[in-house]
Amino acid sequence: MNTNRILGIFIAVTLLTWILIFALSPQPKYQQTTNINIPRLPEPLVDDNSLKNIEFKEVKNDFPAIDTKDTLPSAKDRLNNIDFNLYVYKAGAFGSPSTVSNLVQSFNDAGFPAFTAPNKSNQNLTNVLVGPFASKKDIKDNQNTLNQIAGIEVGEVMAWNP
Repeated sequence: MNTNRILGIFIAVTLLTWILIFALSPQPKYQQTTNINIPRLPEPLVDDNSLKNIEFKEVKNDFPAIDTKDTLPSAKDRLNNIDFNLYVYKAGAFGSPSTVSNLVQSFNDAGFPAFTAPNKSNQNLTNVLVGPFASKKDIKDNQNTLNQIAGIEVGEVMAWNP
């Protein structure tokens, strides 16, 4: 029974395929033929014989001399005059971690960014640095306030590169 069903389905699909191919194929009696006429290209307007009579002349360089001397200051000179350093204010070097953290917190609460760095000469001490500032003048303007926060009389202005 299964073989009969499979054979029937195969025959039905084959007949349907042939009918669709025949029905959908183009029929020559229903097609229109159209002729396309491609126009000819126009004749050139330039006469080839007149091109042979053209005389070539050498162009003379009689332009005035142009002064190309650079009178503008170079960018390198301008960069050498600009100070790109940032500056920090060293409030001191302390051995107690609680003193360091309290001092950093005090500077931050007052609106001055502060951070720590290890002391290079004595490994037991930690430097408290305030800044960075764009110029030494910024530090000088705020030096009294920074000294009051740290409880010191004199701090050190240092160039800082991150």
